[in-house]
Amino acid sequence: MALETWEHDGDHYCLQSTYVKGDEAWYFELSEARSAPAVRTASPRHDGFLPGPAAITVIAHDPEVEKPPYVHFDGDQELPFDVLKYFTTAVATTLANDDTQPPNSD
Repeated sequence: MALETWEHDGDHYCLQSTYVKGDEAWYFELSEARSAPAVRTASPRHDGFLPGPAAITVIAHDPEVEKPPYVHFDGDQELPFDVLKYFTTAVATTLANDDTQPPNSD
């Protein structure tokens, strides 16, 4: 699992990505970041934040599975368009990268 946080107009957002071998799929989640106690965020890449409830989830199966990617939106959350663009670019880049090796996770 990878977690990236970034700031946009004073708010923080998280992109969480996980490859699940049993599903042969990448799961990407975009959420507003939640401030976390220093004890829970020992990794400097988390920058003191953890993901909140997912606003958008993308599930993209491996090509051999022959299932198209799909997107789930949480209808109760609003996001700036620039945050959505950042998320979709990051997801598309990960999926298009032939050198991307899924981490060992279940």
